[in-house]
Amino acid sequence: MNRPSYDRNQVEKILGAYRTLFPDASGELARYWDTGRQREWSYVTTDFHSATYDKFADLHARTLKIDEDKTLGKAEKGEALRIASQEFGVGFSLGICPWTDNLLHETYAPEKNRMIILLGHDWYPIVPIDRPSSGKPLGIQGLHHVPNYKPGAPQLVFTNESPVVLFLNLYPDYRPPSARTTGPLPKDSYGYNECLRGLDAVIASVSSRYQSIDLISWGANTWGALGKRVTHEGKQKGIMNQAREQSGKVLKFNSSGRQLPYLPMAHPCFDSNFRRDFHLCHVFDGFAAMGLGKPGEKKGYQQE
Repeated sequence: MNRPSYDRNQVEKILGAYRTLFPDASGELARYWDTGRQREWSYVTTDFHSATYDKFADLHARTLKIDEDKTLGKAEKGEALRIASQEFGVGFSLGICPWTDNLLHETYAPEKNRMIILLGHDWYPIVPIDRPSSGKPLGIQGLHHVPNYKPGAPQLVFTNESPVVLFLNLYPDYRPPSARTTGPLPKDSYGYNECLRGLDAVIASVSSRYQSIDLISWGANTWGALGKRVTHEGKQKGIMNQAREQSGKVLKFNSSGRQLPYLPMAHPCFDSNFRRDFHLCHVFDGFAAMGLGKPGEKKGYQQE
């Protein structure tokens, strides 16, 4: 599938947003996003302080050529993509991941004073089993272009009044070639404790600009990791039991000396989650309690 691509001016706008939100991306942030490429498949992310449009364009063009080579097996293709990323010095997103890029493109403005962090679990394998084309750094993709995911975010996000939306995956790397696309982290991967330290560093950085930050997480595994930072009455419940028994309850997530309003929910990639009345009520009531209005609708957005 040929996706539309960002032009030079759009790339500069998105890079500018990243650089403003994260003026110092060294230390824990560099470890989290592995811009030094110490982990095997940490090629989603890019060091946006040193990135340029031309580097992305070169990697984009090389990726097209790799996709055209039908002789490559999935492991060989993954290695070819990794080598190309190393050669051009950028990853397969403009910063954190393609959905982060696009939501900053859609929602970032320097005068805004409120942020929503949307937190997923992880990105796809670098070479998915069922997708012949690879992700490309200039390709436009994100929440605004996937209608089934829209109920997992407030409708406010799809309007001109949206706060700045920072999309993250708790686990920042690709899964290996041909790996499963859902479920817990791959064995021997960067673990949840390290991911939480990275999330803390993200929150610490954006806290210098935004006094109001709301946190929304998608999926059972993400909730399982973040729930350890939330005060519970008794044992932590699974995500569906949490939604059923504490419908609409906004929790407090402890990070970087702050308590962020936090609403966990089931993942919108499974449409059935948002056809369950109790879960949909949880999302409606939770967004309302956060002052974010109602959930997004699966229709009605067209990119201008």
